[in-house]
Amino acid sequence: MKLPSLVLLALCISFFSKAERITAADKTFIEASKISSWNHIREKHGVYAELNQAAHKYQLHKRSASSPSKALYELTLVKKLLNWEQQHSNGFEVSLQTLNLQIEQLNQLHFKIKLSPEKSIITANFEALSKQNPWLKNTNNYKGILSELANFTLIFYGENHGNSKQKTIYGAYPFSVKPESKQPWHAINIKAEDLNYYWQQNYQEEPALFTEVATQKWQGFILIAESGNSKVIRNYIPTSFPKEYTEVFNELDITLTDLQITSSP
Repeated sequence: MKLPSLVLLALCISFFSKAERITAADKTFIEASKISSWNHIREKHGVYAELNQAAHKYQLHKRSASSPSKALYELTLVKKLLNWEQQHSNGFEVSLQTLNLQIEQLNQLHFKIKLSPEKSIITANFEALSKQNPWLKNTNNYKGILSELANFTLIFYGENHGNSKQKTIYGAYPFSVKPESKQPWHAINIKAEDLNYYWQQNYQEEPALFTEVATQKWQGFILIAESGNSKVIRNYIPTSFPKEYTEVFNELDITLTDLQITSSP
């Protein structure tokens, strides 16, 4: 066999090997039974008295369809902007336990998200932040909190997520949606290399490299609303945060659909 033929054979073997790996990738549509939420908003009183919508809007509502890809999930996500206690007052959660998915096996998480601007509240200026809190002083520190965008963070989590005393691996992916966008649905595609990895224990974070955690397994992920920089006012004045205050919120009314994960064997 001549040398050029050997080279051609090697290229063909390489090509088909890659094709097999692509074909072998497994696409899983996430079913409604794997989707849940948590909610600290029982009623609109006390700290939650100033929320914009009726209490039931902060619960997850599932609309079934003929296939998992067409099911709709509706929820108004809430992020506190003043106090850090239960600052993510509710959230969207997906269990991945049955997939037995290692971090390095995740090719892509895909979903579509739609924001309803007319039902959402985004605190974008200091006047709105301080309207019922005259003790707040206008400072550059707070500008990072304020944003005209709808900000979210999607966070994959590993084993021990429910126990803050145990070391747990996380992978975070922040993203934003423009409220004035003419495109109602936004496709979100998250790959393993897009995530910011970190270990967390006792609410203390330690950065991690992908190569160090590649064989760890994901147990699920959550989607939460955020401020412009993921912080709250109390982060800037932890020792002088007042006992009496009126909470301010970002409220992001969203619909999710077409949730699917593509993974490698």
